[in-house]
Amino acid sequence: MNNDHSSQSVIHDGWDEYKNRKIYQKRGKIGIWRSIGFGTFSFFSISMQGLVGAWLLFFYTTFCGLSAGQGATIFLIGRVADAIASLFMGNISDNIYKYKLGRKYGRRHIFILAAIPSVLIPITLWVAGMSYWYYLITYLVTTILMSVLQIPWETLPNEMTKDFNERTYLSTTRMVIAGLGGMLTQFIPALLFKFYPKTSPKPYFLMQVIFSVVTVFLIWICYKTTWEHFVTKAEAKRLDEEAKAENGNGNGIKAEIKNYFSTFKIKTFRIHMGIYLSSYFASILFSTVFVYYIVYVLGKSTSTSGFLQSLSIVSIPVTIIAGIVITKVSYRAMDLFGYSLILISAIMWGLIAMFRPEHIMVYLTIGMVLYEIGLYILYFTPWNAFPFIPDLDTLVTGKNRSGLFASVMVFINQISQGLAGVVAGYLLDFAGFKQSATGALAQPHSAILMITLIMSVGVGGMILLAMFFASRFHLSKKNFKVLSTELVRLQKGGSMKDVDLHTKAVCEDLTGVKYDSITYWKKND
Repeated sequence: MNNDHSSQSVIHDGWDEYKNRKIYQKRGKIGIWRSIGFGTFSFFSISMQGLVGAWLLFFYTTFCGLSAGQGATIFLIGRVADAIASLFMGNISDNIYKYKLGRKYGRRHIFILAAIPSVLIPITLWVAGMSYWYYLITYLVTTILMSVLQIPWETLPNEMTKDFNERTYLSTTRMVIAGLGGMLTQFIPALLFKFYPKTSPKPYFLMQVIFSVVTVFLIWICYKTTWEHFVTKAEAKRLDEEAKAENGNGNGIKAEIKNYFSTFKIKTFRIHMGIYLSSYFASILFSTVFVYYIVYVLGKSTSTSGFLQSLSIVSIPVTIIAGIVITKVSYRAMDLFGYSLILISAIMWGLIAMFRPEHIMVYLTIGMVLYEIGLYILYFTPWNAFPFIPDLDTLVTGKNRSGLFASVMVFINQISQGLAGVVAGYLLDFAGFKQSATGALAQPHSAILMITLIMSVGVGGMILLAMFFASRFHLSKKNFKVLSTELVRLQKGGSMKDVDLHTKAVCEDLTGVKYDSITYWKKND
């Protein structure tokens, strides 16, 4: 009997035999160490794009002989290509289980492995004196790899646990680590700038080498400490039948585009994207132009810019506190508080440039602390809320499309960042900003005025738009629990006719879909 049982438990069918691999097994409680293991992957995006957002346009215009417009064009082309690739990546990750390679290494974890060597590629960005085409190609490759390899990782909280608090734990720890990394992208360059003359591009190259090499080891930790859901052969058959019923042959560009747009049927996701696009647009405007503001408007050094931005160290306590508070208050309240602080800081940048007060560093420090607190709330809430949104879609469609939602979210992110970069670059060109290949040059008054306007009016205006969307965002721990309980009931075969009025109202408010119009669960009746 034992031998028979043993032979039946190991299925050598090229499919379910892989379900016992470690990447598919829950390996302990999701506590601080497990969450840190998940969060270490945050350094991938920091190494690929964190330094880029803060320093690359300045590097292009100061050491590469490119105009701000040329640099912005590179950003736009890269972001558009990246956004298109990102849209397809979620679907690829969701469906790669259909191939042996995807089952063996995991439809999420295979891309985490691919990220390990990829993180060395951004080093090529920081070589001075090359041609426009060199910088375009290296940026294009870097930014596409960054998003397509990060999307599968974004889905892991949704696959590792369904518990609100555990997902919040994962997201909070991830943001703490990202905040630490963000601080280091300013602090380490600021230290390197102290050892090299202002006309040397070497510190930019060295800072990327440091981050890339360290991140190789951190991604490996993430791979070894996380797991994902295994799609069994029976589950795959059901999913394939559902896809064919909905999309004909289930493939084709039309079906893919239909899937992408279908995510916006979920009301909470539409509002979420409005918040995400406008707030990230504001943050990219700020990070792109801040070093110009410090160097050209206020006449300070790049090292000063680095040290001021390294005040992002406040992100660590802010994110920890936010992770605790979010279990007690709504995302809406959290967003509105954080955005108010950024709005105050935007006003301060304009006033400091106009009046040049005594003890200017004190005012800059206050403004920067307010901005960084608001910024890390801005970062925290979208990615903390995101793992719950695919469950709203599951209630409506019966499917787990977390990879698809991650793709659309990253697509919006890339479009937002690309537009913000190109807007900043072309506004600087329009104002007569002078590029250089040998270090910073004196700039005309029109360029200085434009930098100030971007920092104050540009950032502040986009934050006001984000506040408008945030005031309409209703997802919270309390109402998600109501929806999640109803989803579990339906998944266990419960009848839609037995729903109570309060649950029905919550589900309709979060999804934007009439409960009685949902067809997937009518089979239970």
